[in-house]
Amino acid sequence: MPMKLCDLHTHVLPGVDDGAANMEYALQMLQNAAASEVSLLAATPHWNAQGTNTALLTDLRQRFCRLRQAAAQIPVELVLGAEVLVTEPLSPGSLPTLNDSRYLLTELPGSLEAAACETLLQSVLDRGYVPLVAHPERYASVIRDPWTVASWLDMGCHIQITGESILGNHGRSIRETAAFLLQKGLVACIASDAHGLNRRSNYLLDVYDHLCVHYSRHYAQSLMEEIPRRILHDQPL
Repeated sequence: MPMKLCDLHTHVLPGVDDGAANMEYALQMLQNAAASEVSLLAATPHWNAQGTNTALLTDLRQRFCRLRQAAAQIPVELVLGAEVLVTEPLSPGSLPTLNDSRYLLTELPGSLEAAACETLLQSVLDRGYVPLVAHPERYASVIRDPWTVASWLDMGCHIQITGESILGNHGRSIRETAAFLLQKGLVACIASDAHGLNRRSNYLLDVYDHLCVHYSRHYAQSLMEEIPRRILHDQPL
């Protein structure tokens, strides 16, 4: 069994995106996370970098406080972040980073070419954030050439892949891309990207077991326990 897993990409905050629709469902998702040995979890709703303002950030934090209060009896520590969609170079302003760290869970349009991805990631770096690129194994340019992400790492970015991609639940090409990135040591961490209990589930023990069998227990612990915690505690990787 793992020590305690850390899931830093979930859509558990209720009523804000295509994840948990209401508080009751969000609490069921958190109970499911606890059942899969997750003890630290980040609520990361979809967020458009170009639409950020102070009122939206205040509302996000208030919603998160209500979730944390409602989930007080569930043995999962909750922190706040967002999956921030970046479609054009960033303008000045604050964005919801992972647990108020320097790490920004950064989503890029999946159809972008590699050069355009680098331009957007550089704009994130130029604003003082460290991009943690969400699920690049699903990006067209990375599926065509998985080595693309090596240049992102050279820039100072890190990547997060999705557990269900590893298991093949998003299709063969995505599974093969995820496997390549894992085999070449290009992955910083694995998360659920959970949107529900069944569709894109946040149950992570099967992913952990897969890594133990096909790679090693040490690798599984690094990608699903140690490095995600360092990110959420704003520590260097």
